[in-house]
Amino acid sequence: MDEKLKDIKTLALQMEMDGIKFYNDLAARTLHPMGRAMFKSFVEDEKSHARRIRNLLPASEEHGQPEGGVDENPRERLLTVFRQLDKKTKEKVVADTNDIEAVKLAIGIEEKGMGFYDQAAREAVNARERETFRFLAEEEKIHFTILKNTLTYLENAELWEAEKEGRIYDMWMNMIKEKYA
Repeated sequence: MDEKLKDIKTLALQMEMDGIKFYNDLAARTLHPMGRAMFKSFVEDEKSHARRIRNLLPASEEHGQPEGGVDENPRERLLTVFRQLDKKTKEKVVADTNDIEAVKLAIGIEEKGMGFYDQAAREAVNARERETFRFLAEEEKIHFTILKNTLTYLENAELWEAEKEGRIYDMWMNMIKEKYA
């Protein structure tokens, strides 16, 4: 195995293991229930990513064992978690400044992860490795998008709700136009 690629895989696995700890820590310190749920969901994603990377490494090079679990779509898992949160709880809780800072920190980390995995995909020597790194870059992009949306919500819930309602109204109007066009 090429030493540079071996180093990339080992670094990628370590990044995911660090991500598990990072998001567990943020989940424990975050006061807002939506933020806490999001970070817990990211922990599960990082575990899944570590399993994928571990499959690229020879058995003797594996480091750390994240807990098992079934791979799921991050968006679907978050939607399920958010649906389970009591609406009154969401309305009563105001974002703490530390929660907002945690999301901003996570945005920066996910942005760096996207760049790392994009570069790793370009340097991969076989299709399986390239596909894995592209998948991981896309997962980081999903986290990045979720975090940006969460930041908007935490900083201005009223605007976020208004924009959401506006998108639903636009979608409804488009459906009517299509039906009667």
